[in-house]
Amino acid sequence: MKIKYLFLKKLFLPAGAAIIITGCILLTACASQGGQEAGDPYLRLMRQNGGEEFIGNSQGPRRLEDSPYNYELWSQSGNDNRLIWYGPDYGGGGAFRAEWSNATVFLGRLGLFWNQGHPYSYYNNTFCDFTFTRSANGTAGGTSYIGIYGWSKNPMIEWYIVEDWYGEGVIGPNRIGGSAQKKGEFTVDGAVYFIYMATRPAGSGNIQGSREPFPQYFSVRQTTRRSGTISISEHFKEWERVGMPLGTNMYEAKFLVEAGSGTGWLDVSNLSFYQREE
Repeated sequence: MKIKYLFLKKLFLPAGAAIIITGCILLTACASQGGQEAGDPYLRLMRQNGGEEFIGNSQGPRRLEDSPYNYELWSQSGNDNRLIWYGPDYGGGGAFRAEWSNATVFLGRLGLFWNQGHPYSYYNNTFCDFTFTRSANGTAGGTSYIGIYGWSKNPMIEWYIVEDWYGEGVIGPNRIGGSAQKKGEFTVDGAVYFIYMATRPAGSGNIQGSREPFPQYFSVRQTTRRSGTISISEHFKEWERVGMPLGTNMYEAKFLVEAGSGTGWLDVSNLSFYQREE
């Protein structure tokens, strides 16, 4: 379900008055259910930029209006789980806020959706500029991720480029699970990333509804950060170099927050994806 915030001056019928009242109630509810963490500017952004609020599982990727981006929202249990997009003209066009409360698992992501049957090289070099703030450590359970995320098909692979998480230090193989093994390390965007490969067990959720185990790829930045540029394609190239090629159909590349449990939030004030030729 989505709730769209519009300028109210065009609503002039008696029924419109009810809509205005409903909108005020919704905004007040947002402020009382976690939105107050960002203060009044957060509420103004939704009103002034035609922002949309998404509540409940999106049932796959969904296109954002007047935008090149898609979003996806999925959570298991909990309440007040939501993703708020700030609109096409704010914060690079991809700025968003995610909130979760007592979710067993929560994934909120926004960015590029492909699934056109092409390998990553078809899309040239893909980059992401980002800036975010977040709730405190310990508000997203024992395992959490913030960074770039996606899937490939043929074969199906789930992958992460991890910039930060809701814990102390740097997330490692014990937190990743799936018998994660370090496959290498390399330097890009001013820091060292450790490369891990893990396996999700049979029956784990995935984009194809398969009941078979499937691989996961990870690049984990060894000095966490909350702003900068991510050279996404450089990770794909390095994974390939260490024997971890992606599938021939790139499904997506989105900015993700994943929480294992807890109650918290992520506010991405600037987010944009772009591509350059070699």
